[in-house]
Amino acid sequence: MKHLIKVFSLSLIALLAIINCRHHSLADRADWIVKKVSSELDLNDKQKAELQRIKKEILDKRKELDVKMFPDEIVDQIRQPQIDEAKVNKAFETSGTKRDQMRVFMTKKFMEFHAVLTPEQRNKLADRITELLKKHSHD
Repeated sequence: MKHLIKVFSLSLIALLAIINCRHHSLADRADWIVKKVSSELDLNDKQKAELQRIKKEILDKRKELDVKMFPDEIVDQIRQPQIDEAKVNKAFETSGTKRDQMRVFMTKKFMEFHAVLTPEQRNKLADRITELLKKHSHD
């Protein structure tokens, strides 16, 4: 179970990074993921409702934490004639803390979603994640 959570967490991070490359809002990307997962796993209505609830909670949490790929404080420092090392380190530390909180939250949400899947759906999801990792691997 711990291995599955680690694999999923890494896969989710990779998937979110890939999705972040698109030029759509976060809500649009989340809707696309929900639609894709619902279709590929052939979710029933109860499972779809659960996935929609989880999506909303994830979007709300991300907004609450204000998680960004690159902290504004770092951009502000780039504009300065001299970079303040302490401010840069503090910005990355704060950003890392937010990312850690989001990772813990996402793991809990994944466990909730995992609990409503059938064994066949879990296997299909694992296979699809494996395919995505192979496709986007740079090895």
